[in-house]
Amino acid sequence: MNDWLTISVPAATAVAAAYLSAKWTTARAYEQRWRERKEKAYSDIVEALYDMILYFDLTAAEYMTTRDEENPKLAEFRARYTEANLKIQRLTDIGAFVISEESASVLMDLRKRPKLEWNENPPWEVYEEESRHFREALSAIKRCAKRDLKI
Repeated sequence: MNDWLTISVPAATAVAAAYLSAKWTTARAYEQRWRERKEKAYSDIVEALYDMILYFDLTAAEYMTTRDEENPKLAEFRARYTEANLKIQRLTDIGAFVISEESASVLMDLRKRPKLEWNENPPWEVYEEESRHFREALSAIKRCAKRDLKI
């Protein structure tokens, strides 16, 4: 009987330790992958908002400095704006799955923001107002990301 206890207690301890170690390692791996998804989502949001701000600022400047030829950067930023706008729309719709509720709320508020009327305001004012809204959203998203990612 004593031989059985001498063998079974260490064996049971080793099995339990191996099981718990594997379980904790797996949980840590899933947690790490989830964190990486969150980091990528926040990074995508920040980059998209920044691209949109650059587009609005450049377009407003173009209207105020009427030139004969179009700024070559404008076409590039227009393409990046379109891509960024689609990314923001997608992340707004599915964002709460990966990002915090507060961040998703910031993006939803950005989507529902009041907009100046094109026929009642000069174009540069419309672009400057849009830039202001996106700058505020960018600032709020960065704060939310720091809290959510515990940075």
